[in-house]
Amino acid sequence: MNRSGPSPLTLSSHFLNGMLRFIRKRHGKDVAAQALANARIPQSLLDQPDARMTREQYVALYKTVAAKIDDEMLGLWSRPIRTGTLKYLMLSLLDAPTVLVAFNRFVRFWNLLLDDYRLQLSTTHDRVRLALVERTPGTRVTPLGHELMMKLAHGIASWLLGREITLHSVEFSFARPRHVDDYAFLFPGAVRFSAATTCIAFLYADCAEPFRREKHELWAFLKRAPGDWTFSASHRGSTVAKTREYLERHLAQPVTIQELAQALHVSVRTLNRRFADEGTHFQLVKDGLRRDIAVHRLANSNTSVAVLAFDLGFADATGFCRAFKHWTGSSPSDYRKGTRQVET
Repeated sequence: MNRSGPSPLTLSSHFLNGMLRFIRKRHGKDVAAQALANARIPQSLLDQPDARMTREQYVALYKTVAAKIDDEMLGLWSRPIRTGTLKYLMLSLLDAPTVLVAFNRFVRFWNLLLDDYRLQLSTTHDRVRLALVERTPGTRVTPLGHELMMKLAHGIASWLLGREITLHSVEFSFARPRHVDDYAFLFPGAVRFSAATTCIAFLYADCAEPFRREKHELWAFLKRAPGDWTFSASHRGSTVAKTREYLERHLAQPVTIQELAQALHVSVRTLNRRFADEGTHFQLVKDGLRRDIAVHRLANSNTSVAVLAFDLGFADATGFCRAFKHWTGSSPSDYRKGTRQVET
């Protein structure tokens, strides 16, 4: 299968429910349902813990909710982050000489706005660490808020440099979540949970690198937000990304891990270790790619289930339907029907 543009990617319904939590509380279920409809997301996905939404649905829902509640952080912090905040944050960073200076401004900016947490920047000779520290012990942790703040820092730094900044590690102060598989793409580095503090670490050499960005580039970045900072790059440097890229070129073929290791010029042992470092394994990446392509094509084409099964390398439609239900909690036909109902 030949494709153009970014590889298809889906996200857990964790993000769906997290984005809707405040709007449901403040405006009610009907307004939340309309936000879902605007993003072409079936209502049924709310009740399926393993449901998936596409990258495009995520961005559309984020924009809809942020506009409705006038909060660019979706009501996840104690104080609303009003529309336009990201623009003024980014304008304050454009003339910084290096990413490290930009991070200093990033910290000062957010510390003027956040009541429940403060950002703290620290450096060593080889690391730059950005931590989200509670102002009062026992502050309630909202996982999506912590995820988005760490993702914002990573995404903005990557955009400023014009390439994905190396993510050394990220730690979260909440327990390992059900949707942990998504972290391989959102946070392509070592990830740890149940930490004392939520924090993200970068290489000092990257942060000391100068950059040059113009205002006209910023307007395009803001127009596409939150897409460019959530999905800051294609994560081509990660083992997961290289694997997905290779598998997508050989989608209908039964690629083994031995064949993949040979294509990537590493041993199977090294490949498995790299997968483990990114919190995943070969079969999980393979299934994730096939699931994501299936969700995209079910939502955006009239390809029959039988043809889709063949394209994805399944021996028959029955095996594909069984796998899809295992991945998402829904049958392919039910998922497609839900998407079509939203359109009408």
